[in-house]
Amino acid sequence: MVLAAGSLWGTIGLFATLLSNLGLSAGPVAFFRVLSATIMLALILLVKGGGTSLFRVSRRGLISCMLVGFISQALYNICYMNTIEHCGMATAAVFLYTSPVYVALLSLILFREPLTRNKILAIVINIIGCILTVTGGDFSDMKISGFGIIMGILAGFTYALLPILSRTGADQENPYTAAFYGQAFGALLLFFLIRPWNGIGVPITWPVILVFIGFGIVPSAMGYITYYSGISKITETSRIPVLASVETVVAAIIGLVVFGQSLSIAKIAGIALVLISIAVMNMKTQAHEEPAA
Repeated sequence: MVLAAGSLWGTIGLFATLLSNLGLSAGPVAFFRVLSATIMLALILLVKGGGTSLFRVSRRGLISCMLVGFISQALYNICYMNTIEHCGMATAAVFLYTSPVYVALLSLILFREPLTRNKILAIVINIIGCILTVTGGDFSDMKISGFGIIMGILAGFTYALLPILSRTGADQENPYTAAFYGQAFGALLLFFLIRPWNGIGVPITWPVILVFIGFGIVPSAMGYITYYSGISKITETSRIPVLASVETVVAAIIGLVVFGQSLSIAKIAGIALVLISIAVMNMKTQAHEEPAA
């Protein structure tokens, strides 16, 4: 299910590009993504639950969802957008895809998950593969900015906190319920950070509305429903970001098929490394293997 969630998240670039072509900047795109997902999920909960029953959530689950929404939705989007603005896409990708390292270390500290050689190997291969898939080995737009570096580190860290915060309670809730509250809290904080009441720069037309509906359903609502359905079945949190990294492969394929982007040798190698890292992460560890840390 986490692989399915990563595949759905891989369509984010498609919808973001369509909205960018329609004239929207990154801030409003981030806000309206989570807002449309919140609306779609609310409708799903009402229909699926036959009323308001699926809106019930435990206090622990609500706190977990609030942290996911505030940190791994709202703050992550703000930090990542600022990294791209100040350091360029290549640098932002490097920072973002170091997140499995944070997850592995936090899982070791918080959940006592062993850091095996297999796991370390999979994470290293995954980071290299993701960076190559996203950048194609072209780092010509890499820029150095003190503020951008801080934002990049925070982007990678807040992105990494998604599986950690989800495991603190939200994974015990109904997947639809957890997805709804996570998106709702993210929309709430982004509402005040983006301040859409000042205008979004483009008129709200039917093409914009239709793309937002698709954006809210495919990578957002369905992506997080399948994500929460999957993480409760995974015993080791540190495996989650590697499995979800199939997102980069799907995004590269969409870029090739839909937008006619070139598929360089470096990108092909990156895709292969991502898939290899997922296979390595899923290999059964030998009983005699000692933890690396």
